[in-house]
Amino acid sequence: MDINFIAAYVDESEQQYFGENGEYTSLMDKRKREIEKFWGMPGQIRVNGQHGATLNDRDKVAHVLYNYFTGLPTLEAAHAYADYLLSINAAMSTLPESPFFSIDGFATSGDVIVIGDGLVQMVSEAGVAQDIVWTGILAHEWAHQIQFDNYAGWYPGGAAEDPAESTRYTELEADFMAAYYMTHKRGATYNWKRVEQFFTLFFQIGDCGFESSGHHGTPLQRMAAAQLGYETANQAQKQGHIMSPQELHGIFVASIDNVL
Repeated sequence: MDINFIAAYVDESEQQYFGENGEYTSLMDKRKREIEKFWGMPGQIRVNGQHGATLNDRDKVAHVLYNYFTGLPTLEAAHAYADYLLSINAAMSTLPESPFFSIDGFATSGDVIVIGDGLVQMVSEAGVAQDIVWTGILAHEWAHQIQFDNYAGWYPGGAAEDPAESTRYTELEADFMAAYYMTHKRGATYNWKRVEQFFTLFFQIGDCGFESSGHHGTPLQRMAAAQLGYETANQAQKQGHIMSPQELHGIFVASIDNVL
């Protein structure tokens, strides 16, 4: 998992693909262009796909081992160890075929978003259309990029004193902003019935780990944040107007007690 996490994060290839066989590449290219225009962020964010197949790529595995792990003095030694790992893959039915090894979905302050095939597979197998899953994860992680750009102004002392509350706050705001984009007339234009599928999954993967630094919000809180984003887009007097991130942040701050 660590090898594939790093491989996806540091990949600078222009030939990114999405879906195990690239079947969602056109959709993601389209959504990326749309979301860049929607938020006024052209060319600012790299979106990388994460794939189980990478763990069978000898050169990529060796590159990660040599540059990001200790104990391998030469690239030749890294290739030798990569060969050993690939031999394990060949002997097992779950390596790297299991979606577990491409389950990442994250944004970094280095202007990178990573979305794994395995994450989309598992969410979609729970009953949500894959185009909604790809779009929803991209929209959520893009909202984190907006937060990174505005962090000093929005959270000068941190989103909250408690690490768990801080994570929950930013995650719920990302849910809110994702739903705003997904249902906006100039965004992804999904109607609520379709977006509700995706956020029903968010509801299902909410958590009650109130003391965990990775606490994303309870199921009900995540659904409430999404509902707020939809209502903000749907009830706007000017349906074609796109609120600025600052305006949306203000709405979320004013509404956080209701969301919680």
